[in-house]
Amino acid sequence: MSRKIRFREHPAIVQRRYRAHMLAQITDPEQRARYIERFPESELPALPRTRTPAPRMPGVDIDKVHKQAAPLEADVLRAVSDLLAAHPRVSYALRINSGMASYEAKTGKYAPVYFHKWLRAPTPCKMPDIFGALIDGRTLALEIKRPGWSKPRDEREHQQANFLALIRDLGGIGAFVTDARQLEELLK
Repeated sequence: MSRKIRFREHPAIVQRRYRAHMLAQITDPEQRARYIERFPESELPALPRTRTPAPRMPGVDIDKVHKQAAPLEADVLRAVSDLLAAHPRVSYALRINSGMASYEAKTGKYAPVYFHKWLRAPTPCKMPDIFGALIDGRTLALEIKRPGWSKPRDEREHQQANFLALIRDLGGIGAFVTDARQLEELLK
């Protein structure tokens, strides 16, 4: 049995769609005018804010990405990804999606599918958002955080910090990044 994941639309969008549907059904101009008078568009709730997407490569304008209002972690991740894709000192970089999924086994029960599984680590660790290597052979591990983030607060972030410290101890670059400019400085 499969389930579809459905996301609820914003109430303002639903109400506007319903209003447009009703107006499309009314053919009499007088009834249409009464409906518009009774349910004016000005009384509908405000539409949700939309975000403008960050620019994609080539030619990433980091300043433009940085000036967006209330940037999200996804905006920083996009800018960092674009920078890594074009930077001459980066040999390869891999975006790591963490978590777990499941599938229905032949027995009818759900079995877990791990995206990665730690076999050995000196301390509890979590994989970072980006993992790769520089052309000089050093390992690169980056955990992306939204601007304004300052230090690990919960267990998950402490485990991410453990992994980044392990990479630094082995001579690589392991860092939390809240801005693509920080990555530029690390790659110099």
